[in-house]
Amino acid sequence: MSDSDPADAMRLTATRIGSAAVVTVTGELDLLTARELMKSVDETLRWPDLTGVVVDLTAVSFLGSSGLGTLAELATRTTAPAGSGGYRSQPPEPLPPLRLVAPPDNSAVLRPWETMNLQQILPLHPDLDSALQSF
Repeated sequence: MSDSDPADAMRLTATRIGSAAVVTVTGELDLLTARELMKSVDETLRWPDLTGVVVDLTAVSFLGSSGLGTLAELATRTTAPAGSGGYRSQPPEPLPPLRLVAPPDNSAVLRPWETMNLQQILPLHPDLDSALQSF
């Protein structure tokens, strides 16, 4: 991966596994790429008949503060109770729940995640199967 080519910094793929969606992140999740992840997850959350969305961070090689902030915001939005936004008319449809995957040996994700104490709002699953089974 070249430091001078931001296009190579991160790749995203979104797939469907049964009634869940999986957004797989490969590469660096930082200031240059965090908005792209947010956009991809927002688009995926609109897929019909989803029971949940998994963001798979297994192949993330760097997780910067902007990436942490994006993941925390996604976690907060998908766990907020329906109607918690001051809506006076019909409350919005609740979003499908979000799960994150990062294996125990991925220190690029685990170290900043634990340092920021984000497991309190969204725990990491060790593999895709356990995340999918949690819905």
